[in-house]
Amino acid sequence: MNSTPTRTCLVCKEKKDKAELFRIVEIDGQYMFDVNQTMQARGTYVCKTHECIKRLSKNKKVNLSNEDLYKMSITVKKAQKDYLSLLETMKRSEFLSFGINMVTEDIKRIHFLIIAEDISEKNDKRIMRLAQENKIKIIHYGSKAQLGAIFDKPEVNLIGIKSKKVARGMTE
Repeated sequence: MNSTPTRTCLVCKEKKDKAELFRIVEIDGQYMFDVNQTMQARGTYVCKTHECIKRLSKNKKVNLSNEDLYKMSITVKKAQKDYLSLLETMKRSEFLSFGINMVTEDIKRIHFLIIAEDISEKNDKRIMRLAQENKIKIIHYGSKAQLGAIFDKPEVNLIGIKSKKVARGMTE
């Protein structure tokens, strides 16, 4: 039995451990980022990803201050590994699959997905659904141009990690 409490992200509706989410509280009609998750108020949760923070910033109901959104973004940036450097060192290995078509073909062998933060919403939903169906961990990281530069391509939407061991190292 999993003793870690789970919550649902307000933005992407994905269930995650509470520790993997930011907490937002509403006090007197004002929404605030609860950094330490200790404020005495009903909490709403958001994934610790740039994508969910970006989508939260456009949310009409939960209107967080730019300062709180910035604090959340900085926290995510500090917590993230330098995936670009890691991928650069592995670019010629058999562990990587890149691009939507290649990753879709290899999906049964993929253990971790890195999705460009500026991917189209349609492709993002498609990949998120594919990842969920196959129980693959994902992260939104970097731009299509940054991911493309690793493989000397103008743009890459998505990179899949085919090695279970490498995927574990990147996600822990």
